Amino acid sequence: MSSSPYDKHVFSVSNFDLIKTVQRQIASQVCSGVEEQLNELVSGEEGKVLSAFLCFELALIVHKCTLGVDVQADVVLLVDGSYSIGLTNFAKVRAFLEVLVKSFEIGPNKVQISLVQYSRDPYTEFALNTHQSIDAVLKAVRSFPYRGGSTNTGKAMTYVREKIFVASRGARINVPRVMILITDGKSSDAFKDPATRLRNTDVEIFAVGVKDAVRSELEAIANPPADTHVYTVEDFDAFQRISTELTQSICLRIEQELYAIISRCNFRVTWGAAPGNVQRYRLSYVPIGGGETKYAATVGAETSIVLKDLLPLTTYQVSVAAEYASGIGREMGTTGTTKEASPNAKSLRVSDETETTMKVTWQPAPREVVNYRLTYRPVSGGRQIATKVPGTLTSTVLRKLTPRTSYDITVHPIFKKGEGKARQGIGTTRTLTVDNRVHNY
Repeated sequence: MSSSPYDKHVFSVSNFDLIKTVQRQIASQVCSGVEEQLNELVSGEEGKVLSAFLCFELALIVHKCTLGVDVQADVVLLVDGSYSIGLTNFAKVRAFLEVLVKSFEIGPNKVQISLVQYSRDPYTEFALNTHQSIDAVLKAVRSFPYRGGSTNTGKAMTYVREKIFVASRGARINVPRVMILITDGKSSDAFKDPATRLRNTDVEIFAVGVKDAVRSELEAIANPPADTHVYTVEDFDAFQRISTELTQSICLRIEQELYAIISRCNFRVTWGAAPGNVQRYRLSYVPIGGGETKYAATVGAETSIVLKDLLPLTTYQVSVAAEYASGIGREMGTTGTTKEASPNAKSLRVSDETETTMKVTWQPAPREVVNYRLTYRPVSGGRQIATKVPGTLTSTVLRKLTPRTSYDITVHPIFKKGEGKARQGIGTTRTLTVDNRVHNY
């Protein structure tokens, strides 16, 4: 039934659930065959257009965001729906948006997606808290209408800042915020100030320009660096060329921001043990300046707990009370203040120090790592030494060190697309000991 050669044109799976395992092979063979047919065509414009669009659809293989933690992020897709795009190209925009959406784990406690279409005026197709599953988001992306109009990009970014990244539309505190702009032309209104205001609210902006989009305008809108935040393609059929690189850049930026948020929004509370047979301790904590009171409890009679999901640079009033079988004991009170995250405040620990060696252990990056790049040099100055550690390891031993010397140590996770945030620390070798005992031979 199939064309020869059969080893390339026939695929067999044991059940329908396994069809996905041959998807990429089928796409590759179909596109290869179409390309050969196009080279043989003498005429037939209709056939060329249909075949090219078919391969466009097949080539958009999804790059999944492979972060190794329960990632939370609020992502807004800001899509140009002006008259210059046209219905045919707008269908390709929808297909590209589908690829972007499929790269995330969607859910109310994971990644939330909002879609805003703009032309003369912006319009919310759906808010961050509208859809809570990947299927619901994809259904909305595949069916939202083409509206048409001018290209007021500045007005649209102001709308995103004031109407989308707000609590009533699902925006969350202490969650990475990302906006992806897709446009095919020059903005009809002022855009620099709206872009700056949006970035200043901790929104990471990526920009995708098609055809007549002005790159200098996109670079003024997006966050730096431009090589990871600005993408341009010659036409709407070229989206697949940038889809993987764009999704990787977005995932990497979310990973970096996620680390910064986690490090500045926790603190540990420790207290003295209460007398008697304590079953557990109950805690309540609230910002001194006012806000929501939250509650926590220890496991058993532990006298320490980490309070999470706190506001940065905020002082909290914390109350602790022992719980007995007969009831709750007297409360003890204290205060604690969260800090702003240092970009280098990543977990790195030094142990097993000798005169010439030390073991370095660090917190793993929450996604697939190619390798870790470790550098170290004496604090007092001197030559910096660099080494690579496989991405599957999170520790190594530094050797041939100088006795009684402190070293600055830095570890960078290296991903397929760029570097992650550094882990830093200091380690000190021991003093060289001399054996002064007299040996008689």
